Amino acid sequence: MTDTVIEAHKPDHRTARPFVITGCGRSGTTYTAKLLSLLGCSCTHEQFFTGSKPSLARGTLARLGLRKLAWCPTIRGEAAWEAAPWLPLLADETLVFHQLRHPLEFIRSRQKKGWVHGRFRSRHLPHIPKMDKAGFASLPLKEQVNWLARFWIDWNALVETRAASKQYHRYRIENFDLPQLLAMLESIDFPHDPAKVKETFESLPRNVNTRGEKRSDITLDLLPDDLREELTLAAERYGYTL
Repeated sequence: MTDTVIEAHKPDHRTARPFVITGCGRSGTTYTAKLLSLLGCSCTHEQFFTGSKPSLARGTLARLGLRKLAWCPTIRGEAAWEAAPWLPLLADETLVFHQLRHPLEFIRSRQKKGWVHGRFRSRHLPHIPKMDKAGFASLPLKEQVNWLARFWIDWNALVETRAASKQYHRYRIENFDLPQLLAMLESIDFPHDPAKVKETFESLPRNVNTRGEKRSDITLDLLPDDLREELTLAAERYGYTL
């Protein structure tokens, strides 16, 4: 799969298609969820898929192929990094938007906020230790950065793998602009007024979920040569230069 400019098509004004915005977290999903919701395209943030959700019963039925994971009828979509493992179990018409952020900025942001949902991460990437927030914080900085780089590589790869059966679009949050927003609304068949979209897009700040200062001493030099090379190659695949 390659980066795409979302292909617009004629919207059906009767209903919007369900969609998921996912990635590896700390990548601006709070911003995109709020932006879409302000436009009337209801998009929750880390509610349906967070933690132990979807429920054990729903998840088991879906895994057995007895049903698809169902959206609440009032919800158009969800922005959640936790959605990645569940993508094959969503309805076939669900669109997947893979939202990426520069790996170094992800690493700095995640390190600042700490390691949460450690069991969930390890469940779907078994080579990632079952660390809790305190355990992660106790690690030397270099080891923290190594695990975060590993996670960025492997979780984004997981998104691609699990989205294989869905209509998939990938973009970098740093390049998310008005034309891309308009194309996104078109692709999910959501009726909209371009002038209103422009006004909302220009009025909402990007840093809606940014707090505090990130460590400036977190650099790629903290990574061992082999991991740094692997991260560089993965970043280049997604259009980033390290």
